[in-house]
Amino acid sequence: MPQTRETGDRARRWGYENAQNVAVHLGATLVKPGKSNEATWNNRRILIKSAHYGDPEIGATPATLNRIDAIVAALQDQDDAYTLYEITPSWFRENMRQSRSSGASHVMMVKRADVCSAGRILGRML
Repeated sequence: MPQTRETGDRARRWGYENAQNVAVHLGATLVKPGKSNEATWNNRRILIKSAHYGDPEIGATPATLNRIDAIVAALQDQDDAYTLYEITPSWFRENMRQSRSSGASHVMMVKRADVCSAGRILGRML
């Protein structure tokens, strides 16, 4: 089912909330809590992306990819915990495709399964 403005806003808010949880778990500091999912961690700028179990993709804008050093993908497992994966912006660019959601043509997507295969596992978050 295509995303609507309402479901997109709800997903964005959830992503910011979950980014806060991931940041606390990692010991990272969000740059703009509640307004961005970018953070600083280990002297690097990261983007924290989250996906519910069953969500097939994560997305980012090219502008964001240009200012970060890594992406931490928090992917929910069937048991409601999250496995945290680290991927590079260059890997994301090599594997991305444009979002199919109307009004989100500036967002680029990568497949969750590809992140799981290529990403470096950072641990699990319950």
